[in-house]
Amino acid sequence: MSPFTDIPGAVCAATGFRAAGVAAGLKRSGGLDLALIVSDTPASAAGVFTAHRAAAAPVHVSRERLAGGVAQVIVVNAGCANAVTGARGRRDAEAMAAEAAAAIGVDPGLALVCSTGKIGNFLPMDRVSLGIAEAAGRLGTDDLSAADAILTTDTRRKTAALSHDAGWRLGGMAKGAGMISPDMATMLAFITTDAVVAPDVLQKALTAAVNDSFNAITVDGECSTNDTVLVLANGASGVTPSADDVAAALGSVCTSLARAIVADGEGATKFVRVSVSGARTPEEARRAARSVAESPLVKCALFGEDANWGRVAAALGKTDVGLDLDVLSIAMGGVTLFDRGQPVDGDAEARAHEGLTAHEISIDCDLAVGDASGEILTTDFSHGYVDINAEYEP
Repeated sequence: MSPFTDIPGAVCAATGFRAAGVAAGLKRSGGLDLALIVSDTPASAAGVFTAHRAAAAPVHVSRERLAGGVAQVIVVNAGCANAVTGARGRRDAEAMAAEAAAAIGVDPGLALVCSTGKIGNFLPMDRVSLGIAEAAGRLGTDDLSAADAILTTDTRRKTAALSHDAGWRLGGMAKGAGMISPDMATMLAFITTDAVVAPDVLQKALTAAVNDSFNAITVDGECSTNDTVLVLANGASGVTPSADDVAAALGSVCTSLARAIVADGEGATKFVRVSVSGARTPEEARRAARSVAESPLVKCALFGEDANWGRVAAALGKTDVGLDLDVLSIAMGGVTLFDRGQPVDGDAEARAHEGLTAHEISIDCDLAVGDASGEILTTDFSHGYVDINAEYEP
C-alpha cells in the first residue's frame, strides 16, 4: 500500500509556505500576472533549467543563486519573458529578486526569479515593483491566485499535491500549453515540501523526476528560453524522509503537472501517448518516440483522425536509432496497421480510424531490435494552435 495520498492544494499544501498572485498590469488582458512563493524559513533549494542557448535573464540569475542550495522566496511574472534582452534584462531580473527579498525582509541572495511571456520585450519595472509590494501584502496559504498568475496561453491552472503517512507534504504548480519541448517550454514549475531534505538529495531527486516527466512531453517541438523547475524544502514538518520517498513524491507530482500541460496543449483536441518498445536502449526508445510525437505530419493526421501509419514510419526513419523495417510494427488507436514489416490488409485502417476518434489515443511502435522501451506524451495540431500562435500576445 502506498504511503502517499493525493490532497488538494499547490505550493501551500506543505507547512510553512505562503503565496499570492496579483495583477500588476503586465498582461494585455489585465489578468493576474505576478506571483510570490515564500518559505517562512530558509529552505533547501534545487532547480533544473532550460539548455536553450538564448536562455532568459532570470534563468541565468536563478541558476547562479542555486549554487548555494538555499532559497526562501520565488518571484515570477507572466506576460513578459525577459528573454533576449541583454544587460538590461539581467539588471531587471536581479532587481526583481532584490525587491522580492526586501518585501519580505530576507537576504537578497535567497530570492529566485522566473519570467514567462513574449520574448524580446523589456519588463516594465515600475509595474513589477508595485506588483511585488502588493503580492507581499497579500501572502497567505490560499495558493490558487499564485497558480493563476503564472499562466499565459493556458486555459486552466495546473496543481498537484500529496501527503505522506509519516506527516510531511509536497505540492506544486506549473504553467505551460505551447512552446513545449522541454530540454531539462514556455514551461515553469514550482514545488514545495515541508520535509527535511539536504540540497544534494533534493537536486538528485528533482533531476530524475524531471527527466521522466517534463522531459517526456512535447506539444509543438519548441524548446523555450525560460524553462525552469524549482523546488524548496523548508523542513517545517521535522520529518526526514528517505531519499527514495523524496524521489517518489517528486516523481508523482511532476508527472501529474506534466500530464496537465499536455492536456492543456494549445488548440489540442487529442491527448496522445507515443510508446516505443523493442529499442536497443531506453535513450533510443525515447528519441524514436519524440520524433513521432513532434512530426507535424503525424500530428495533423491525428487531428484529422487519419490512421496514416506511413507518416509514423517516416518519422522513425529520420532518426539515428536502430531500425529494421522488416521487423517493425506500428499500431494506431489500438489497431496494428504495420505488422513485422508488412502492411495489414482488411478493415484495419477503418478500425484504427474509429480508435482515433477518442480524446486519449495511442501510437505504439515495436522496433523489435532490442528490449528497451520509452514514451512521450504529446498532442495533435489543430486550427486552434495556428490561431493562438498567429498573433501571440499574453
